[in-house]
Amino acid sequence: MDILGKVIRIDLDIYIINIEKTNDIIAAKARGNVKKRDSIYVGDVVNIQKTNSDYMITSVINRKNVLIRPPVSNIDQMIIVVSIGAPQPDYILLDKQIDLCVAKNITPIICINKIDLVKDDLKAKEDLEYIKKTYEKIGIKIVYVSAKENTGIDNLKKLLIDMTSAFSGNSGVGKSSITKAILKSSPQRLEIGDIGKKTKRGRHTTKSVNLYTISENSYILDTPGFSSYELYDIDHRNLREYYPEFSNCNCSYSDCAHVVESSNVCDVKRKVKSGLIDNGRYERYVYIYNKLKENYDRRYK
Repeated sequence: MDILGKVIRIDLDIYIINIEKTNDIIAAKARGNVKKRDSIYVGDVVNIQKTNSDYMITSVINRKNVLIRPPVSNIDQMIIVVSIGAPQPDYILLDKQIDLCVAKNITPIICINKIDLVKDDLKAKEDLEYIKKTYEKIGIKIVYVSAKENTGIDNLKKLLIDMTSAFSGNSGVGKSSITKAILKSSPQRLEIGDIGKKTKRGRHTTKSVNLYTISENSYILDTPGFSSYELYDIDHRNLREYYPEFSNCNCSYSDCAHVVESSNVCDVKRKVKSGLIDNGRYERYVYIYNKLKENYDRRYK
């Protein structure tokens, strides 16, 4: 009889799996035909069979999404951590992360950290207002926290219930402090050191991707891979589809890229000029589009 579980960590050829019904953590191997047919990722939901005391992965359930860098699957939402103050928000990185989310059917949530600094920092206040005005307008949820003062962490935890969530953010934004605050109450029963003993592997031989159980059917992904990635598998010709503010624009040409066309034919450019579309978001769109196009041209021309 098959047992259903989620891969939470990969240690060479050993797969650490959370059994969904019992929340027990087990170590399993994969059948040869499964490994040959499917690469197995952290986040995969798998069928497992037990023979004597050994567990074997027999199949991988169809995935919601797959990311190659970092190698993970079935992410429901990405918590994009942005700090107010030092470091200042990296809006290019923020928009890239949102683009990836939309392309991969992942819900983006912006988590603004260090809100305790807003009252004493004019630039921080300006950034806070800009993020709120620009991103709430396009339907992105924003949560406000201060990891230093443990403010807003409970509100953030509520958003993680029954979800597999990845945390992203550049260095210094407080991502680690936030995830540590959340993991304090984690019911994870087998710690990394214990898994190492169980599988006879050293803790330093593991891949860097770990999925932690924070409550039943609720997981957070701990990986450095979301900090400085490039949009490695997004086609520049599809980028416009990931900007909800463009959806109601009526350009003269159905294939309008909103980049080289004039405002006579491009309704996006007209709405940028009139202030209906944020100019900063648009300029960052053009920058990302050109970078993706350069990469495409370099690869195929």
